[in-house]
Amino acid sequence: MDKILARILGLREELRGHDHRYYVLNEPSISDEQYDKMMAELIKLEKENPQYASPDSPSQRVGSDLSNQFAPVNHLTPMLSLSNTYDESELYDFDRRVKDNLPAGEKPEYVVEYKIDGFSISLRYLNGLLNVAVTRGDGTTGEDVTANVKTIRSVPLVINSTGENGFDFTEFEVRGEIYMERGVFNKINEERAIKGEKLFANPRNFAAGTIKLIDPRQTARRPLQIFTYFLLSARNRFTSQHENLEMLKKLGFRVNPHFRLCSDINEVVAACREMEIMRDELPYDIDGVVIKVNSIRQQELIGSIAKSPRWATAYKFKAKQAVTKLRSITWQVGRTGIVTPVAELEPVFLAGSTISRATLHNLDEIRRKDIR
Repeated sequence: MDKILARILGLREELRGHDHRYYVLNEPSISDEQYDKMMAELIKLEKENPQYASPDSPSQRVGSDLSNQFAPVNHLTPMLSLSNTYDESELYDFDRRVKDNLPAGEKPEYVVEYKIDGFSISLRYLNGLLNVAVTRGDGTTGEDVTANVKTIRSVPLVINSTGENGFDFTEFEVRGEIYMERGVFNKINEERAIKGEKLFANPRNFAAGTIKLIDPRQTARRPLQIFTYFLLSARNRFTSQHENLEMLKKLGFRVNPHFRLCSDINEVVAACREMEIMRDELPYDIDGVVIKVNSIRQQELIGSIAKSPRWATAYKFKAKQAVTKLRSITWQVGRTGIVTPVAELEPVFLAGSTISRATLHNLDEIRRKDIR
């Protein structure tokens, strides 16, 4: 078999397995950074070798939280994913791409917001009342989890639909991230440990599982929170993301208070550094920041590609590290026959997840790192 094809098939197999463990089992076995690097390698190989393209490749879809337990609901506007980077130099590349898509000499402002490590949700309001709450799903279709979301006390069930400054909020949509504070999560796990029950992996997966409980009464007993970041109303026209966030606050929605308005990319980089230093002081998990072009008009000029907007990107903070012991190396055979070595580790808590297995990719990688 062609070496490139073998690598592509191997990456697809590994990523499908990680998707299953993350989205279905709520038991991630690698860090977000490792996953993103594998996905980036797959996308690059498929782009360079289009003859190996496949519609069922993990690169062809947004990770989905769909199940068969809740009614499907189509999003009015797709909930796109974000491109991401771990390198400051790529923020300057992003800035150049933004400027390339704007009229000559036009300079963008940016808004920098914390990327909450939570569960994405869309809230639709009609005549001032929360009408339906929809999960992100595959970005096009989500699931109706209204009954569960209504138990979250920080989600407004009713607002003044007249709004501020003459805005008409008879019908609108708000998007945000549902999350659980670390202190609350740790207390729940401590209580489970005393009872001898299995511990939850991390606050993000716990929040996601809570929102999809069949019985809303169980959801109500788990104190979730929400931060909102986007307001869409066909009846109103906002000029900027900053104005959007301020209007959300006026309407009574929770907005993360740490967002920054930056006049250029140098201010963005400085903000990213400062916000990374602050991360451990926050009572909730974040995994980076989101940088958005502030002007809505400029956003529309720049546009989007199939999976993500060109006017926004996520800057992921440096991954945290931990030391553990290698228990053994096992061999995993995928359905395509690809054999992958897997490190069985002494469980270690890292970046919000309990890591007990790590993919070693191939025999050459084991030899290069002298893993034994």
